[in-house]
Amino acid sequence: MDKKLTSLTLPQEYEVLLKTMLNMDGKMDQLLPLLDLLNDPDHPMSELGQALIEALQRIAEDLRKATKLREEHRAALNQANETTAALSQMLKDISEQLQDIRAENRSLKPQISEIHGLMFSPVD
Repeated sequence: MDKKLTSLTLPQEYEVLLKTMLNMDGKMDQLLPLLDLLNDPDHPMSELGQALIEALQRIAEDLRKATKLREEHRAALNQANETTAALSQMLKDISEQLQDIRAENRSLKPQISEIHGLMFSPVD
């Protein structure tokens, strides 16, 4: 998953999802000891509640960042698709122009040959 990205290489959606899920898995692992403290009758609940709130806020912020990143990737992909379509149309237009030039060259070839023949034919 550690690829060097170029300007036209975007991570696949599954890669972004996998990275997000792995991060979430780590966050959930952080919550488990806090939840275990709920079963500890000697631990003050206010500290536990505050710790849980902070952990959940960190998770929510990570989710917001992952959503923003996914939206940015989607926008970049859409832009790349639009650029590709425009370039494809330009290549098609250039190809058509080249075909027209080739056709014109083919039609001029006999005329040029005739002119050459007249230029190099002996004069009476």
